[in-house]
Amino acid sequence: MVEIGQRVRIESNVATIRYIGEVEGYGKQIWVGLEWDDAARGKHDGVVKGKRYFQTNHPTGGSLIKAQIVPLPTDILFEIEDRYIEKNTVESEIEMTKCSKKIELIGMERTAAKQSNIEKLINIVLDNRSVGFPPPAESPQFLLCRELNLYGNLLYKWRTVRQILKYFPRVQELNLRKNRMESWCENGNGKESGEEEEDDVYSDSCKKLVLSECALNDSSIDSVLRRFPSTSEVVAFGNNLTKFSVSNTVASRLTSLDLEDNPFKSLDSIDGSFPNLTQLSLSNCGITSLVGFDGSSKFPQLEYLNLRGNAIPDWKSVNALRSLKTLKRLLYDCKHLETEKGIHAYEVVIAKLSQLVDLNRFDVSEVERRSAEIRFLNKYAGVERKEDHQKDITRLIAIHGEPTVDTAKKGLTVVKIRIECGNRVETRKLPLAMSVQKVRDMSWIGGHLKGRNSVPQRFNHSLDGRFPLE
Repeated sequence: MVEIGQRVRIESNVATIRYIGEVEGYGKQIWVGLEWDDAARGKHDGVVKGKRYFQTNHPTGGSLIKAQIVPLPTDILFEIEDRYIEKNTVESEIEMTKCSKKIELIGMERTAAKQSNIEKLINIVLDNRSVGFPPPAESPQFLLCRELNLYGNLLYKWRTVRQILKYFPRVQELNLRKNRMESWCENGNGKESGEEEEDDVYSDSCKKLVLSECALNDSSIDSVLRRFPSTSEVVAFGNNLTKFSVSNTVASRLTSLDLEDNPFKSLDSIDGSFPNLTQLSLSNCGITSLVGFDGSSKFPQLEYLNLRGNAIPDWKSVNALRSLKTLKRLLYDCKHLETEKGIHAYEVVIAKLSQLVDLNRFDVSEVERRSAEIRFLNKYAGVERKEDHQKDITRLIAIHGEPTVDTAKKGLTVVKIRIECGNRVETRKLPLAMSVQKVRDMSWIGGHLKGRNSVPQRFNHSLDGRFPLE
C-alpha cells in the first residue's frame, strides 16, 4: 500500500509520493502524484487543469500516474536474495549447441551453495536498489555482516532503518547515502505507537556512518547520531546544513567528520568542542574568512583539515590556523592569496604553519620547509606593510638569523651623490651598498669628466649639507 512521503523507483527514476487520490475528470480511478528527484522528468508543479493536487519545489518536478502502475519498494531480504543468490539451478554438465560433447562444470555446486548462504555475508552492497522496508520477521540475522551499503535506495523513515538494523547486530559500517530521510521531528521523532524510547539505540556496533545527501536538517543531526553510540566517523556531505550542533556526548566520541558541500559560511557554525576529532573536511562550505577563529579549544587534536573550494583570500585567516597546534595535513586553495613578487603562496603557507607535513597532498620535507622559510624571510622582512607577517618574521629570524632582504619589489636602497667638476655639478642616485672606491671610479667614466678634478660628495639631509667621499 502506497503512502504519502514514500519513495518509489520507476525504471531508473526516483520520486517521492506527494498525493494519492482521485483526479477531477477521471472518475473514481486512484492516481499518485509524484515529485521527481530529477525535475526534468516531470511535467507540472502539482496543478492539473487549474486544480492543485500537490506542490513541488520545481515548476516541472511533478507528474500524476495511475496507482496500479507505481511499483512498491521492496524489503531488504528480497534485495539481498536477488543480489547474492544464484536463482537458476546449477547443472553439473552443459551440452554444446553445435556438437554432441558435454562439458562438466567442476565446483559450480559449491559456488551456488556459497552464494545461497546469505547469512554468512560479511559485506552486503545493495546500491541503487529499491529497499524501502525491513525484512520479514522470519528472516535470518546477519551476524557476520560488518558493512551494509544501502546507497541510493528508497528508505525515508528512521524507524525503518532501526527495524533493519535489528537483523545486523554487528555491523560496523552503514551507508545510507542518497536515501532522502524525513526530518527527525516528523513522524513522531521516529516513534511508532510508543514502541521506541527517546534514546533508543539503533546500533551499538556501528563505527562509521554515512549520511550524505540524506536531506538532513540542522535539528535532526544530533538526534540521529545519538542512536549510534559507537560511531566515531561521520560522513554527512551535501545535506544543506547551516549548522552542526551536537551534544557533548556525541562531540566527544567523534574522530572524523566530513561535512563537505554544506553552506556553513563560517567555522563557528561547527558548534561546541570536539576533543578527539583528528580529521575535519569542510570543502565547498562557503567559508570566506577564518579571522577570529581559535581552534586550540574547539579542535585540540585536529591533524587533518580540508578547506578546498572555499575562497579565503586573506593572510589573517591563514594566521588563525596557527591555533590548530596539532595540524599536520591541510588542503587550502592558495590561489586566492596575494604574495610578494617572486614567491608562491604555497611557500608562504608552509613558512607560517610550522607543524605542516603535507600541504595540498604534497609532502613538506625538511629541505622544502627550510627553503620556504628562508625565502619568506628574504621577501617579507623588508616590506613596509608586514603586520600580517611580523610574528612569523620574528619567529623565523630566531631560527635562521637575519635575512638577506630581497629588493625585487621594494627597490634598491639608494643615496644621492653630487659630482662636482669645476663649475659643473651633477647629481646621481647610486646604491647604498656600492663601495666608495667604486663611486670614485665611476666619477671619471665619461669623456666630459676624464682628467678633471672631480669630487664626488654625498648629500646628507641631517647635516643640511654635504661631505666629500674621500
